[in-house]
Parts: sequence; C-alpha cells; structure tokens
Amino acid sequence: MIRLIGTGHIFEKSVQAVEKSVDGEKPDIVAIELDGKRFAALEARGWRLDLPEETSIVSLLKDAVRGGSLPVLLEGFLAMIQRDLGRQFGVHAGSDMLAAIHSARKIGCKIALIDRDINITLNHVLSIPLKEKLRLFSRGGKEMEMLGSLLGTNIEDILEEKNIEKILHELRQTLPMLYSALVDERDMYMAQALLKLMGCFPEANIVAVVGAGHLKGIDHYLRNPEGIKMEKLSELRPVSKIQLLPLLISLIFVYIFMKIKFRFRR
Repeated sequence: MIRLIGTGHIFEKSVQAVEKSVDGEKPDIVAIELDGKRFAALEARGWRLDLPEETSIVSLLKDAVRGGSLPVLLEGFLAMIQRDLGRQFGVHAGSDMLAAIHSARKIGCKIALIDRDINITLNHVLSIPLKEKLRLFSRGGKEMEMLGSLLGTNIEDILEEKNIEKILHELRQTLPMLYSALVDERDMYMAQALLKLMGCFPEANIVAVVGAGHLKGIDHYLRNPEGIKMEKLSELRPVSKIQLLPLLISLIFVYIFMKIKFRFRR
C-alpha cells in the first residue's frame, strides 16, 4: 500500500504533517522526493539545509564566469530563491524531506530515494527550446502577477488543490516543455520508482513524501503505468550556452520580484 503525502518545501505545517504521519503510521518504507546526489550533499553538510549567507546573484554569476557549469548555476539560482522564501516563513527549504528522513530513522524503517538525478532534470530544463525560454521571459510579468495574487493572502493557501492546479495549468499551457522537465517527467519517474518498491516489497506499507504539485501526477501514473515513458526520462540532451541567457534573465526577474513583494508585505 502506498500513501502519498503532499508538502510545501518551506512550510512548518508540512514538517509537522510529515512527522505526524510517519510517527503515527509507522510505515515499513518512507519514500522521499530526493535523489542520491542531494541526499549525499545533505549528509555531507551534517543535515544542514541553509544556503551560505554570502550566496547572491552576483556571486553565482562570478562563479559562472570562472568556469562553473550551467546546471550548477541554475541549481544555485533555484536554491537561492528557495532560501529566501524559507526565511520569510521561518523554515529552510527542504525541511519537509529532512523531517521525513529523521522520522524514518526514529522508527527504524527503510528510506527510499525516488526522485530523478538532479543533473538530468536541470539538463532537461536547460535544453528547452529557445522560443520557450523567450516566452518565459516575455510572460514573466503575467506569471508573477498571478503568483503575487496568491502570495497576497496566506502563503500556505498555495498548497490548496485549486491553487496548485491553477499554477500547474498555467505552466502546462504556456511553457509545456518546462512543465514536462520539472513536473511531468519527474511524476513519471517517481511513480515508476514507487511501483518498483511495491514489486520488491509487496506487503510493505509505504509513505511517500513529495511536493504537493506532484501528487496528482504521481497518483495518475500509479494508476496508469502504461503511460510512463522511461526511455525519455534519463537521456542527456544537448544544451547551448547562448540559449541559457533568457532563462537566467527570467530567474533574476523572478528573484527581484519576490524580494520586492515580500518587502511590501512587511
């Protein structure tokens, strides 16, 4: 049996929900939305989630000029956005996954890492067509206006199904390749990983802790495994450095908008 728990990576109530579910249900396996690389990085940092204070847009760009790889640069931007969001709500991004790890170890059950290798996901994000990168930049104001309307109330309301569906629908309609790389492909990958767990441990009670935006997709593929196309999920695609610019500009715009939005909320 598999029970999916949808979380928000920066919300204290998600941490509490994970701890309560694992401690209460005492599953045989806790599956988490992490890959081996991110799990190993957490372990190497002594399970600390915070990004160094000196990390900024300027420092990331300097690292890129000195020869840093494109996936590392993109990962750094995304981590910085999550870091500053987490500060607004008193929880480091990823605390929900860390709570799942600690709770699983507390009760002595197995831990399964079910997410796709982060390098492959970032490669697929970087390889989206140039026209879609340009669309991401040109539509940035409209997307931020929608996000801003959600942030204008209680931030945790974003976890409500209707708001998640609204965000995912907009992403799916306007940026289908980005949606595929960040959401749909990973839904397939994580569903397949859970199906493998069920095959290896047919009697096991499994609790899977995943981001709330993945709940419906994973559930769909668990019920319809014939729709999973594994051959496309692990391939590395060619990436042009020139095509990275619109994506980086869009991320910088998102980050600046977020900082301004939270400043006015205080």
